Formats: sequence, structure tokens, C-alpha cells
Amino acid sequence: MSGEVDIVVGLSGVGKGTVLEEAKTLADEDYEVVNYGDRMFETAQVQGLADHRDEMKNIDTDTYREIQKDAAESIVQEAEVQYIIVETHSAIRTPFGYIPGLPKWVAENLEPGKIIMLDASSEAIYQRSQEANRDRDTEKAGIEGITEYRETAKQMASAVSVLTGAYLQIIENRDGQAEEAAEELIETLQD
Repeated sequence: MSGEVDIVVGLSGVGKGTVLEEAKTLADEDYEVVNYGDRMFETAQVQGLADHRDEMKNIDTDTYREIQKDAAESIVQEAEVQYIIVETHSAIRTPFGYIPGLPKWVAENLEPGKIIMLDASSEAIYQRSQEANRDRDTEKAGIEGITEYRETAKQMASAVSVLTGAYLQIIENRDGQAEEAAEELIETLQD
């Protein structure tokens, strides 16, 4: 399956990492999971633009777009020899509103075959964010805010599907059922 890039998106607290790890243990195929935010940071580091991930928010808009493009290009190059799953967000909430996690210039560069959105109930995401020892934007949103965020993320994932022609699949990650979500993910990736 080399030469292929698929994308897995979901809000913080939905369990992307857990489901992807479970899928790796269950899958017959070998694939590499690349966290897009991490790749952007690595790209910025190499270019001498950031020493810490928090510094990314201080980079000007034009430079930030270039970092996004460069990160996507590096993923596409890796996909020539390895099947790649990009782990990212379809929407990112900021103090000024929502921005796309996969803007046009990134989505078109990656040319995904599939976009898989992992989802969970707003209540489950809120509860998971309360239990985690990580600073998650969903923790501060409350259940109503998470519901809005989930809907916005679905709309943005749909827009990327329309833009790229990629299949869009939404998989529910119910509490205590990460293995079932991972099995559905594997089935979707293999179709």
C-alpha cells in the first residue's frame, strides 16, 4: 500500500491515539502513523523557527502556511515507500473562532484516499478530558461547547472530502470499546 496517505481526525479526548495504537496491534498491514502537528514542529525546528512547540503560535501566518506545506510534502515523500496514516484535527478552536486543521493547501498536497473521523459523545469527550493529565481545549469547552466543536469538525472534514474526493467515514469510539473502533478503522483502511 505504499504511495498512499489516509487521514484520521478527531477532537482531543476522542481517543485517536488509543484507537490507532490498538489498530496497529490488530492490523495485518504495516503502516506508519504521523502526527501532523509533530511533523510541523519538526519542520519549524529544522528551519530554525521554533525550539518549543508553544513557539509555533508566534510564527507569522505566511511562514506558518509554508511550514504546513513543507510538512505535508515530507509526508508525501515518505508515502512513496511506506503506507502513511496522518493523525490530525479537522478543526482547531482558537480564541478568534475555528480554523481548519486541514486547509486547502495541505489537503491537496496530501491527496488522501480516505478521511476517517473518530468521534464520541460530547459527554464522553468531556469526561475523558477531565480524567487526562493533559491541557485539552475540550476540557474548557463544557458539553455544549464540545457539541458545537464536534459539529464544526464534521463539517470541516466533509469539506476536505469534497475538496479532495476522498472517502469520509465516521467511526464512533464508545467508552470501553476502543478495540471495536480499531477493528472498524482497520476495515475502513483496507477497503
